[in-house]
This record gives sequence, C-alpha cells and structure tokens, in this order.
Amino acid sequence: MSIDPLRAHDPDAGYYRITTERRFNYIQRDLDHTIRVVWQALPVTCPMCAADTGLTLALERGAQLVVEVLCPAGHEWPEHLIDPHHFTAWADMRWGRPDFEMFWLLEAGFGEEPPPPIDYTEEIPKAVRIITKVYVREAKKRVRRQVRRRVRKVKKKALNVAYAPVAALIRTAWAMQAGIPQTAPTPTEKKGRQAPGPKIPSYAKYRAAYGIPAPAKGPACLVCEDKGRIIAPGLDITCTECDGPAAALAAAERRAARARAGGAPGGEKVQVGRPLADRGTGLGGKEAAPGGTVIGKPLPDAAASSGEA
Repeated sequence: MSIDPLRAHDPDAGYYRITTERRFNYIQRDLDHTIRVVWQALPVTCPMCAADTGLTLALERGAQLVVEVLCPAGHEWPEHLIDPHHFTAWADMRWGRPDFEMFWLLEAGFGEEPPPPIDYTEEIPKAVRIITKVYVREAKKRVRRQVRRRVRKVKKKALNVAYAPVAALIRTAWAMQAGIPQTAPTPTEKKGRQAPGPKIPSYAKYRAAYGIPAPAKGPACLVCEDKGRIIAPGLDITCTECDGPAAALAAAERRAARARAGGAPGGEKVQVGRPLADRGTGLGGKEAAPGGTVIGKPLPDAAASSGEA
C-alpha cells in the first residue's frame, strides 16, 4: 500500500502521517541485559539510499499492520522494525493527546530526535548583527525622509519665486479681461495683515477725562467682609481666613485715608500704611516737608491721625 500524497494527518479518523526533519528512532530490546530490560534506540534509514532525515511515516489504524516509510528521494518501503502501537502512542503524545502510561517511550528514545541545544556563542552575535542591520536601515530611511522633505520645500519655494512674474502676468491679464481695476498694494502692507489704525485709549483714560469716580472695590476677605469676626445668631468667632481685627483696623484706616485724600483740594493721594514722620524718602525719593507737601503737592492736615478714622 503506497502513501497517498493528498491525504493529511487525521488521528480522529485513524490515519497517522508524520514528516520528520531529524532522524527517527525505533526501539528494540537489548539482549545483552537479561536481569533488567534495556531498550536501544536505532535510526530508521532508507534501504536504497541510506537517507535518515526528512522521512514520511504513515499508518492507517485498522487497515495497515506495518508502518509505511517514504524517503525524500521517493523510495517507499514497509518498516517492520517500528511497532505500530508505539508509533500511534508517540503520534498522539506529539499532537496533544498524551497517554501517561506510554511516557516510557520518550525515555527509551523512540520517535524523532530532539533539536540540538542552542549554541549561544554563535546565535547571539548573529541576532545582534540582524538587529543592528534593522536599526541602521530604519535610521537611514528616517534621514532620507527628512532630507527629501527639506529638498521638496526648497524646490517648491524656488518654483514659486521663479514663476512669480508669470503668475502676476497671468493675474493681470485675467483682471484686464474681466475689467477689474488693479490696485497696487502699498509696500508696508502685507498679505493677511490689516493696516495699523488709531490706538484706542483705555477705559481709565476716559474715566479720568470725564471725572468718573473709580469703582469701589469689594472686601478683601469674603468670609468676614473685613470685619475681623464672624457674627451670626448664636455665633461670634474670630475669622481665620484673614488677620482678624488687625486686618479690619488696617482696612478701615486705608479707607479713611482714601476718603481724606479724596476730599482734599486737587484730589491728591497720600501714601497710607505708616505715619508721615516715617515716610522720609518713601514717595519717589523726596522728603516730606514740614509744611506737609509730598512731591510738590500739599498734604492733608497732619494733625489728623489714623486713630481718628
């Protein structure tokens, strides 16, 4: 019975067909050992060309009693040295249906030889060379891509500059044909930018010109409204969000000073925060004169202190 080249491996249907890459070993009992059983693993070779790799083994359970072997050269023969039960058990273990009672076959050496161990001294440098070539190739691609992008930009700019007179001539011809008047732009104007217009004064300038008072500022502390204490029905505690009574007193002094300065002739302002005697050169580096003038303007009555606020 010859091996059907179109029939695939199908263990569920009872057909086993396996093609090996390495040598396939069968086992036989060593007759030199009589006390204990010792198995010998021997390779299957082609009787015509002595090929022992790339063999195809096939067995149909229930229809064949001997395993058929086909070598790469096309020689086919029945191999009586391979036990069919061993072959089917090994094939089932190889394809994910292991029989734990038949693991001794693997220990005895039945089946395809395992792959040789990895030679790291040879494989690692080879892998490094391959990876290095890949990274170098990608880096060269990236550099070429950037160079081509810049070259395209330069070429496009050069073409725009070279064809600018032609484009202007074509636009002029189309405009003359359509009857559109030509307006030459001024040298200072640029495309997409409006001509500079008059500068609009700020709202503070208008307010100062019309004598509109400045809007009143709200309290600095929104919890106690600059009172220093939080007072409510059944509650009277010191505010922890600001400096408390000291901050409230300082705010009251500042408001009183601003009120006095606003009521003075000419609407001059006075620096608040320390007595006049300590201001020295605090306002523009000029001394406060004994007569009560700061920066050439008369000060309010010096007798009014912050306590009167």
